[in-house]
Amino acid sequence: MNKLFSIIIFNLIISICFGNTWGHLANTGFENQTIKSTLFFSGNWRNGVQFYDYNPTSNTGLYTIHPSDSRHLGWSENIAFREFAIDAMIDAGINVINMSYWGLPGSDNWAYWAPMQTSTESHDELFDAALGKNILIAPYIESYNQTGNYQGFSFMADFPGTAINPAPKFIEIIEDLIERYLITPSNSEWPEKWARVYDQSGNERYLISIIHVASDSTEITDQAFAEGFDNVANKVFVNTGVRIGFALDILPKNTYAPGAYKATPLNTGVWLAVQESVLAIQCFIPEIWTGYTNEQDLINWKANYATAWQATGIPFIHDISSGYDAHIIFPSSIIYGNNNNWRNAQSQHIQDLNSQSFTFNAWNGYTEGFAGIPTLQYGDTTYKWICDIFGGTCGVSSSREDALLNTEMINVYPNPASSIVTVKVNLQNNSQINIKVYDSYGILQDNIYKDHIDAGVYEFQWQPPSNISSNILFFNIETHTQSSTLKVLLLPDN
Repeated sequence: MNKLFSIIIFNLIISICFGNTWGHLANTGFENQTIKSTLFFSGNWRNGVQFYDYNPTSNTGLYTIHPSDSRHLGWSENIAFREFAIDAMIDAGINVINMSYWGLPGSDNWAYWAPMQTSTESHDELFDAALGKNILIAPYIESYNQTGNYQGFSFMADFPGTAINPAPKFIEIIEDLIERYLITPSNSEWPEKWARVYDQSGNERYLISIIHVASDSTEITDQAFAEGFDNVANKVFVNTGVRIGFALDILPKNTYAPGAYKATPLNTGVWLAVQESVLAIQCFIPEIWTGYTNEQDLINWKANYATAWQATGIPFIHDISSGYDAHIIFPSSIIYGNNNNWRNAQSQHIQDLNSQSFTFNAWNGYTEGFAGIPTLQYGDTTYKWICDIFGGTCGVSSSREDALLNTEMINVYPNPASSIVTVKVNLQNNSQINIKVYDSYGILQDNIYKDHIDAGVYEFQWQPPSNISSNILFFNIETHTQSSTLKVLLLPDN
């Protein structure tokens, strides 16, 4: 404990002398800002018209939560949609997008439960869309399964390797990202969008987040595990000349989390705290591994886990989430959160710990019941909660989300309806329009109209099918720059 205290004091002195705070951002215009991030799956929804290397099957019926504005789904279908999604994050107070990474170029890997298509092409789209905007990007590296094009990757199986040959597959991934976004980027402005963070000596490092940090090694020591991160960072520097650092989602010991070795704050924390490449602890819903089903038990455990890691002196990025609900894809998994009690408990603990850095998990994880954006099920409650914690304004995006009820653009009547529904559109400019209707599960029921039309007022009629199972319908109209949705109650046809 005396050694840990000395480390904390030493790093405090470094911070005071050099003015560069460990774990804070270093990019121009972001100097010494605390990190306020969210995990984001760049890419298009699998029911969309745009796809990448692989044409995926539909999976919208597996969503447990649905965005109320379909622009959050059609990420790659329109550059305005991409900018809209990023603006919504900025308005919430987010300054770093944790870009979910699932493989090298050409290795698109689609699990049946994947909420979005994500690929290296969508990563390029994310970097492009972030240009000129007040937000940064940090790769969030995940393990992924083998596909026909790639052997897959398991961080636990690869890490730490040896001092001479540390985590070779992990290094391959990192160096691919460095090559594409720093050394030979397609756009010369991309390098400045990669988030840089000060290490404990005040030096800048390119941030890489890692989800599910543990090891399959059964004989590894706390010291060897911790030193593995500097070994990787040093090898990458020798190979590329780029200094990197890590934000770590440490899987909790004595839980159902995978991995033969799992780090602990007390025993491993001392060693992690002296690794130059360790920039922060950044958890991803660690409570999911506990096996607890009582929400208060989950709240208490989550608070204690955060407290223990923050006490190590390593910069701590406080993990918050809206809750968890994966009952469709994982029927035996627990469901918790998405209520005031869950949100208020997390807000209180942030206040108790005086936390300054935050991460929200996850912005668009529709299959697991995560969503930072307004949804059909919960409205904008979570979005406003994030704004409150992150210090966002919700200003621009709130006005955009208010357009969901914009009857100047779209009106649907009668409401309630029992048979034919009329969709009235007031189009201010010539545009391509797309009118769709969804049920309460977010499943597309019909494409009512899609074409390019001139400005004016139009009416379209739609007959609900006799076998429709939902009595709540959502009528959505999209143009090149706007999306509006109205909810309609469908009554039995007598």
